[in-house]
Amino acid sequence: MSPQALVVVNGTTPLSGRYPGIELIRGILLDTARKVIGDLDVSISELIGAGTRVAALLKVSGRTAAGVPFNEEGRLCGCVFAVREGLIEEITLFPDTSLIETALYRRRYVPDA
Repeated sequence: MSPQALVVVNGTTPLSGRYPGIELIRGILLDTARKVIGDLDVSISELIGAGTRVAALLKVSGRTAAGVPFNEEGRLCGCVFAVREGLIEEITLFPDTSLIETALYRRRYVPDA
């Protein structure tokens, strides 16, 4: 990754946000994710690219920090990478925010009364 890389996690979860620069990516995003994610497996389902952009459909699954499996059913999320001179400059992730909220943060969605 480029030292000036930008990671954008879309949504409204505790992991969502813009993380410019490798120091913030490691110091905030990764440190925050480590608190709720025990093991993570990322696999690529599909790729398409043109120029400096590559779009991917990813399967992201694993175990929470408490050891509970998440995304065993294999739901996919979108991701776009910008690559220049062999380095990743930008990652924009479009995760399943409901999965993040319920699996990683144990939040429940209940009907409005």
